[in-house]
Amino acid sequence: MAQIHVFGRVMHDLIPKESQLKQPYVCFDLMERSGGEQPGFYQVWARGDQVARLTRLKVKKGSMIWLTGSQKLVDVQQKDGTTVKKLKIWLTDFGFLPGQSSRAKAEHEQHGSDAAATAPSPSEVMDGDRESLPE
Repeated sequence: MAQIHVFGRVMHDLIPKESQLKQPYVCFDLMERSGGEQPGFYQVWARGDQVARLTRLKVKKGSMIWLTGSQKLVDVQQKDGTTVKKLKIWLTDFGFLPGQSSRAKAEHEQHGSDAAATAPSPSEVMDGDRESLPE
């Protein structure tokens, strides 16, 4: 599996479910758009504590998030019997993108590091002095 870091929009509301082993999980689609290209779609799977975190931070349809995880190309059989390839991501970490106006951002500020981290806006990024490279 490959590691991936992606920015995108959640395509539908999250519906937590329970596996046969009584473990919580959730599956949702994420759309990534790069410039004028066709959007890319990923199927994201979260398990255990990440499900509780997604729910607590109220990630929902339309939320703009970043995420990291393990990516794998898999064959998926559709209802009509045809097989298509899909990119699946097993979620490792996530956070809201800057400018996200939701109750989750306010909760992030209340809960500190326990909540999803928000990427710093470009004006907050600090670039210190650098040593010159040897010739």
